Amino acid sequence: MSDPSPGFWHRADVRLAAFGLAAVAAVYFGFIGLEVEVGGMIVKRFGYYFLLAAFVLWLGSLGQIWRDRQPGNPPTGRELLLAGLAIGLLSLVAINAESFRSKILYDEFVLQSTAYNMHYFRDTATMVRGYDILGMFVSTDNYLDKRPNFYPFLVSLVHDLTGYRPANAYWLNAGLLPVTLGLVYYLGRRLNGMRGGLLAVLLLGSLPLLGQNATGSSMELLNVAMILAVAGLGAAWLRRRDEGRLSALVLGAVLLAQSRYESAIYVAPVAVLVLLGWWWERRIILSWRVVAAPLLLLPYALQNKVLSHTKWMWELRENQETRFSVDYLAGNLAGARDFFFNTNARFANSWLLTWLGLAALGYVGWRLLRPRPAPAATRADQAALLLLGLGAVTNTVLILFYYWSNLGDPIAARFSLPFHLVLAFAVVAAAASLDRRWPASWVLTGAMALFACGVTTSHSAQHLYSHLGIDEVEWEKRYVAALPPGERLVISNKSTLPWLLVKIPSILIGRAGIVGDRLEYQLAHGTFREILVLQSLRPTSADGGHQLLPEDRVPAGFELELMAEKRFGTRIARISRLVAVHPPPGATAAPVVP
Repeated sequence: MSDPSPGFWHRADVRLAAFGLAAVAAVYFGFIGLEVEVGGMIVKRFGYYFLLAAFVLWLGSLGQIWRDRQPGNPPTGRELLLAGLAIGLLSLVAINAESFRSKILYDEFVLQSTAYNMHYFRDTATMVRGYDILGMFVSTDNYLDKRPNFYPFLVSLVHDLTGYRPANAYWLNAGLLPVTLGLVYYLGRRLNGMRGGLLAVLLLGSLPLLGQNATGSSMELLNVAMILAVAGLGAAWLRRRDEGRLSALVLGAVLLAQSRYESAIYVAPVAVLVLLGWWWERRIILSWRVVAAPLLLLPYALQNKVLSHTKWMWELRENQETRFSVDYLAGNLAGARDFFFNTNARFANSWLLTWLGLAALGYVGWRLLRPRPAPAATRADQAALLLLGLGAVTNTVLILFYYWSNLGDPIAARFSLPFHLVLAFAVVAAAASLDRRWPASWVLTGAMALFACGVTTSHSAQHLYSHLGIDEVEWEKRYVAALPPGERLVISNKSTLPWLLVKIPSILIGRAGIVGDRLEYQLAHGTFREILVLQSLRPTSADGGHQLLPEDRVPAGFELELMAEKRFGTRIARISRLVAVHPPPGATAAPVVP
C-alpha cells in the first residue's frame, strides 16, 4: 500500500519555513545588510532580471488559472457586444481627446529613459548624457532613479518586440486603457451582473483624469490596472483556493508594489486575503513561486533605501525638510475639496461620481453593520474589493500628508485615481442592493451616460491641465526634427532627456560654460553638423519687453545666431545656433583631447 503522505518538498510546513527564511533574508538584505551604494549597484545591474522573473512567473500562473477554469456564468453575445461598445467608445473618446504627449514635466521622460536602458543594456538606470559611438547611441553617467520600475520594464518589452521608438510608451498606455476598463467591467459584473459591469465602466470610463493618462507616458494607468487585477485575483483565490490562484495573487502584488511609490501598501491587503483563504480552507496552501516572492521584492526595498538616503531626489521646495508632515495636511485637504467637487472644466474630475460615491460609501458602511448571509462566491468578491479598497483609502490618506499632493494642482491630480476606484465600486455595490426594490443600476447607468456626453467629455477636451513647459519642449522637438538630417548637439536650458530619448546628444547650459574649449574644438573639426542652444526670455514690462533668464545666459565668448522664437504664456522660447566660441582676451588655448 502506497504512502499517502506528501513528499518532503510538497509539505506545507517545509514551504512555510522556506517562505519565512526568504522573508527574513529579503528584509535583512533589503533594509539592513547592504550599504546604500552596494544596494544601488545591485538594482542597476540586476533589477531588470528580478522584474523579468516576477513577470514571467505571473504570466505562467495566469496561464495555469486559464487552463484550470471551470464553467460558470459566461456572458452572452448581447452582453459582450454592449460591454465592448461601451469600453471601445469610451477608450476612443479618451485617446482622441488629445495627441500623445507627456503630461508631467520631466517625470515621464525619466521613465522613458529608464526603459531605454532596460531595452538596450538591461540596466535599471536613467541616462544623463549620451553619444553616438560607432553607430550605436550609448547612454553615459547613468544613475538609479527613485521611480518604480514596472512601467519602464513593460515599455522596454514593447521596444524589444517592435523596435525602439519613444512613442511606444504612449501606445502602451493607450492599450492599457481598454484593458483597465475591461477589468472594471469584470469586477462590476461580479458584483451585479451586466448591470454592475456597465455601470462601473461608465463611472470610471467617463472620468477625464483616467482617460488623460492614456495619451501620456506615466505609470498611473498601469497602477490602476494592477490594483484591479489583484482585486480580481484575490476574489478568484477566495472562491477556489489552490496553488495556481495563490501564486497569481501574490506575484501580482509583487508587480503592483513596483507600479507606483506608495503601492507597496497593497501588500498588506493581499496578505490578509491569503490568510483569509487559509482560514476558509482550514489548511495552509503554498507554492514555491510564493516562497520566492519576498526575494523578488528585494530590488524594490533597495531602491527605497537609496531614495531615503539621497535627499536631492526628494525634490523638496524651499524651507521644506521632510517629504511627509502634518503641516501639509490642511493645504492638501483644501486641494482635494477643490478637485473632487468643482464643476468647471478646469479640473479633470467627475463631480457626479464624487457625490454618488460618497453617498454610496455611507450606504455600504451602514449595510456592513447589518451583515447578511451571502453565497461563497459573492463573499469572495466582496472581501477582495473591500480589502483592496481599504488599501486605496490608506493610500489616499497617506498622500494627504505628502508635500506635493495638492489635488488642485492639475499635475498632482493623478494621485486620486485609486480613490476613484473606491467611489465607483461603492456605487455599484450600493446599486446592487437597491436593485431589489427599484432599477437603481439602470437609472444610474443612464444618468452617467448623459453626464459623460454633456459634461466630462468637454472636460477631456479642455486640456487645461497641460503644462506650458511640456508645450515648449514639444515645439523645440518638432522644430529640430524638421531641420535637415545630420549630427547635432543640443545645449538645453531645461533637461537633456527629451533629446537623448531621440538619440540626439545634449548637455545643459551650465555644463556648456565649463566645456567651452571642447565646443570650440567640435565646431572647428565638424564633429557636429550644428550645435543648437535653447533659451527662454521672461517679460520685463507690460508693453512687451523681454530679457533672457539669468540662468540661460551663455558665456561672453559664445557667438549665437538666432533661428526661431515662440511665445508660451508670458515667456518666449528661443532656438539659436552656436556659430563660434571666442576665448577670453589674453587666454591661452589649451590642447583639447577629442
